[in-house]
Amino acid sequence: MGLLRRLLGREPAWQERWAVYPGEVGGRLAMYNIDLGAVEAAPVARFPRRFDVDFAYTGDGASGMPAAEELASIHELDAAVRQVLRSAGGALVGRVLSDNHGRITGYLPADGTPPPLPAIPGVTPEISVASDPGWTRVREELTPDAWQRNIMDDNQVVQELEAHGDRLTAPRAVEFLAYFPDPDRAESSAQELREDGFAVTVERGDEGDFVLQAIRRDSVEPPALHEVTWKVRGIVERHDGIYDGWGCMVQT
Repeated sequence: MGLLRRLLGREPAWQERWAVYPGEVGGRLAMYNIDLGAVEAAPVARFPRRFDVDFAYTGDGASGMPAAEELASIHELDAAVRQVLRSAGGALVGRVLSDNHGRITGYLPADGTPPPLPAIPGVTPEISVASDPGWTRVREELTPDAWQRNIMDDNQVVQELEAHGDRLTAPRAVEFLAYFPDPDRAESSAQELREDGFAVTVERGDEGDFVLQAIRRDSVEPPALHEVTWKVRGIVERHDGIYDGWGCMVQT
């Protein structure tokens, strides 16, 4: 019944899964707020038209990001765009902020006509609707790359630690795990990690693979955390291993 309802357009084509992560647009800092469920579902045939809302903001004067006092208006605009898209049978996909400019993107059915946006103090949105059955903007501009996905993986662990009152700046033993198809590649990866200060062991796993465990004392505060995890991931994957993330004890 669930599949039939989706085919008839009575259920969402994907499960929403929102993530916030940094990036660059034209060499300038960008902040992405994207529904990864939509990214993974793209393209969705029943939403062939793209709905974009562009707006400018004054910004903080340095990074190109909004000033603190502008965030409330931007969040209000987000909510308003979501509402008008839903009223027309469409869906919100994401938002990008960069260089004093924002763009909120959604998709509409072929016959969907959203109502006008309400007036929101502090922003003057410009709306455009275009045919985009292939969801090119989502696939080419809004899909996170490997670095951004690594940040999102890290942030999931960080958020769990913070929920338990962790002091992210406190050094602690941080454990990384990875899996390799043979001992030679596991040991090559282990040697590189040892040279970078990790205590590393390699053992044969229950399923015939080889499990690498690497431990080093570090804080887990972003953004420095992301540099560490990205380096470990790179070493593992360069030797054909499967990176399985990191963990640590809560420090309160």
